Amino acid sequence: VRDTMKEKREPVCPVCGSAATSFKYRIERHNFSVHACASCGSQFQHPMPRSVKNLYAEGYYTGTAAFSYQDERRAERYHDFVHQARLRTIRKFITGPAATKLKFLDIGCAFGAFVRAAAQHGEAYGLDISTYAVKDGNRISHALASPAQLFAGDLSHLPADKKAKKIFTSGTFSAITLIEVAEHLRAPRIDLAKAFSLLKPGGVLVIQTANFAGLQAVRSGAAYHYYLPGHLVYYTAQGLKELLRNIGFTDFFEFTPTDFPLTAKWRKAWGDVKKISDLKRFWNMSLYHWKSRLSFRGRPLTSSYVLYARK
Repeated sequence: VRDTMKEKREPVCPVCGSAATSFKYRIERHNFSVHACASCGSQFQHPMPRSVKNLYAEGYYTGTAAFSYQDERRAERYHDFVHQARLRTIRKFITGPAATKLKFLDIGCAFGAFVRAAAQHGEAYGLDISTYAVKDGNRISHALASPAQLFAGDLSHLPADKKAKKIFTSGTFSAITLIEVAEHLRAPRIDLAKAFSLLKPGGVLVIQTANFAGLQAVRSGAAYHYYLPGHLVYYTAQGLKELLRNIGFTDFFEFTPTDFPLTAKWRKAWGDVKKISDLKRFWNMSLYHWKSRLSFRGRPLTSSYVLYARK
C-alpha cells in the first residue's frame, strides 16, 4: 500500500506521460529541482513554477535581469544571415499543399527579427507571451514597412480577437518554428499537438533545443548551463521524436548542431566584433560546430540539436 501511494505521488513526465520519474538534480544556483523520466530520458523542473510570465518582463529582453535574452534589435542585419540560411533549409522540407502558399509562424518570436525575415518569403506571424516584446517588435516592423505581424499569446492561449482568429486557423501554416522555445513549454504534449493542428499537410515543425542525451549535457551534470529558471522541460532526441510521433508527425530530419551552415554563424558573429581579441570566438565557434558532428558510443559529443518534423 505504501509503495502504491508513493508511486501515485511521483510527478508525471510532461513529455511522454510516464510516472516512472525520480529526482535527479538540485540546481542550487537557481533554487529548483530537476526530475528525470526513465521511459523517455526527458527531464523537467519539479515542482513546476505556477507562472513564468514574470520572467519575461522588460529586463529579460534588455539584459538587466539575472535570466536574460540576447537582444538582437541593434544587430538585426547580422542576425538576418542566420535567419535567411535557416529559411532556405525550411523551404526545402515543405512539401505538398503546404508549399503552394507559404505561411510562417514563429513561436516565442521576441522582437520578431525571424518573422520579418520570413515575411520576405510569404505570410509571416509571430507569437510571444511578452507584451513588451510584441509591442516593440510591431513598432520595428512598422518602421521598416515589413508585413510581419506579432501577437501576444502562445500555443495554449492563441489570440482571440476577430483578426487573429482568421490568421490562426487550423491547417493553414506551412512552417511553425520554436527556436530555443520548446524548453519553455509547461505542457509540451498539448502545445505541440496544437502546432500540429495549425500546420497544413506537408508543413514542418522546426524545434531547436538541447538534446540531453548528448555528452555535453551528460558530463556537465547539474552544472550544465541549460538549467535555467525559464527552462521547464529538458528533452532527449528520442523523447522528443516519440512525443511528436504520438501526436501524428511522420517524417523526421535531425541536424547537429544547426540547420544552417557555419558560414552563416560567422557572418552573424561579425556584428559582435569590437576588438581584435573578439576574433577568438570564431575559432571557438568553429571548433564547437565541427565537434557537434561527431559522436561517441552512439551519443553526440555536444547537445546542440535541431529537429524538423513534417505533417
